[in-house]
Amino acid sequence: MIKTRVLLIPVILLLFAASVWAEVMPQLVTDPRQAFVTGSIVVKGEAAADRNLPSGQRRLMALRGAKVVAFREIAEIIDGVAVSGETTVVNMAAESDTVRSTVQGLIKGAQIVKEGYDPLGETAYVYLSVPLTGPNGLIGQLLPQVMPIVPPPGLPMFQPPAQTVPARHDGLIIDVRAQPFKPALMNRIVTKKGEVIYDPAWVAQDILVDRGAAEYTNDIGKAKALLGERGSTNPLVVKAGGVVRSTDVEIPSEDASAVFSSNQANNFLESAKVVFVLR
Repeated sequence: MIKTRVLLIPVILLLFAASVWAEVMPQLVTDPRQAFVTGSIVVKGEAAADRNLPSGQRRLMALRGAKVVAFREIAEIIDGVAVSGETTVVNMAAESDTVRSTVQGLIKGAQIVKEGYDPLGETAYVYLSVPLTGPNGLIGQLLPQVMPIVPPPGLPMFQPPAQTVPARHDGLIIDVRAQPFKPALMNRIVTKKGEVIYDPAWVAQDILVDRGAAEYTNDIGKAKALLGERGSTNPLVVKAGGVVRSTDVEIPSEDASAVFSSNQANNFLESAKVVFVLR
């Protein structure tokens, strides 16, 4: 009987380890473009235990090592997030102590989504997440810091034709699925003539902190639903005609006139009721 129990112990450990590693794991989101759609960055760090340590310390040190790997991954992804044009977060951090300290705070504040340890393989894993929106999110923390130091576009404001027919739209959906568009902290909307129709600098800071200067999805229906949550019932859907510097979207002049006249009535641009639909 004792011998049978001894033989069963490794089998039980093996089954336990298999069940742990068979759990449903969080979905990794390591591409900044995808993170703008899902609303958070999610990374995974792994580390093997040091077998020279006493067995009681191996799990603890392996988990600590996995966290270090995950924090490094989070830092690299945040550094690569586009601010405007070809400027990234790491460029801004190099120029501003405030931005640098904000980025460091975001990395340190990353939340542990899941962690675990495989006692047979003596390997630990840790999933970390950083939200993009909300008071503690990447956009809400960084956008107010970078906006004052990002050079203005230096473009004229859009001036509609004298006889513009008033429109009654209360939100804006920009379809950029056919364009090489890059989601960023600051995505502007301009005309083919280089006139500015929408600039994130127009948005109130409390709105920027809450949800950023725009939202992002991969479906027109989802875009309408997102705007519906903001009180928009009749959004204007515009197909982008081009992209400038990767992050600024061009739209035709007739669509620009409709955006302008509708915003005159409903001020949806100042409320950041803007959604970009990505491919």
